[in-house]
Amino acid sequence: MSRSRKVLVAAAAAACLALVAGCSSTGSASSTSATDADAFTYALITPGAAGDGGFIDSAIAGTELAESELGVTGRVVEAESVSQQEGVIRSTVATHPGIIVAPGLDPDSLLAVANENPDQLFGVPSDIFVDELPENVQAFAINVHESSYLGGYVAGSLSETKKVGAVLGIDNPGLNQFFYGYKQGVLAACPDCTVTPSYLNGEFSDPSVGQEAALALYQDGNDIVFAVAGLSGQGVFTAATQEGKYAIGVDSDQDSDAPGTVIVSVMKRVDQTTYNLIEAAKNGEFESGFVSAGLADGVSGLSWDDGSTVFADEGPEALASKVPALKTEVDDLKQQIIDGSIEVCDALNDPSSDACAAVGLEG
Repeated sequence: MSRSRKVLVAAAAAACLALVAGCSSTGSASSTSATDADAFTYALITPGAAGDGGFIDSAIAGTELAESELGVTGRVVEAESVSQQEGVIRSTVATHPGIIVAPGLDPDSLLAVANENPDQLFGVPSDIFVDELPENVQAFAINVHESSYLGGYVAGSLSETKKVGAVLGIDNPGLNQFFYGYKQGVLAACPDCTVTPSYLNGEFSDPSVGQEAALALYQDGNDIVFAVAGLSGQGVFTAATQEGKYAIGVDSDQDSDAPGTVIVSVMKRVDQTTYNLIEAAKNGEFESGFVSAGLADGVSGLSWDDGSTVFADEGPEALASKVPALKTEVDDLKQQIIDGSIEVCDALNDPSSDACAAVGLEG
């Protein structure tokens, strides 16, 4: 069975992500966590420092919401290198938090410690590329291909050169889930557009590398570039501003990072899934296994969905004036994706699909 078939529990996720506890594909983990609001604590372990403008900041925002709404307390622990991570996870387990939330950590390190500590709950708010999870781990798979399609549709609709690009941190299925959904959306809006990726060989934390890659794309005639590269993506915004071009943000609302330059952001709501994990553990409703979620569950979408008007307010009139009508088109496309009328290429879970073949992905 493919990983996608093991992970995809979308029907159940749609019911449970309304939004309290996670859903289970493997069964419940017995929780020894305290359920008293004053006693419950969490720990968030991140693979880098705050300020990435992406999933780390989004996860931190989720913990802040949990503190505000649920009355929990906790701390953020950084483990910047893979070699550090197993030791950091072990030392965090020793403090006995109600749940350890671990976005983006090395899966071998995380699962080794989880297997050795079955009474400690672990939550992964976004993407862990393994086939099975221990009974004390729940992991969200946030499917971003659908929201990336919408971001691509925006880029294809607004491109004046009919050439758009993407800067991605690494060439792998997880990042290509963004890219091929984006490419499909661009071509839906502009069938004669070209869509060019530039990969950074794993450089997610160096804006200068992202800037250099984006400059090459802009100087080759691409007028809109999708930044899918963590902190390196900030360099895309710098290059866009420098060249008088435009960008699409990712993960969190990055529209204000370069006002009038970032048209819209493709949201990966790690804040919501982080909150969901903490809430479920606190309430004694934690269930182990994979949870697949996307547009229909409110954990992906566009920054416009959250009310962002930055580009409409500060972008050049020639493009900003097109935003209201474009938002209406995007809302209609979103509903067609949710109801199945539009199939979007999922390069992570279903790379052999007809939709992926149509955009040049060889499954």
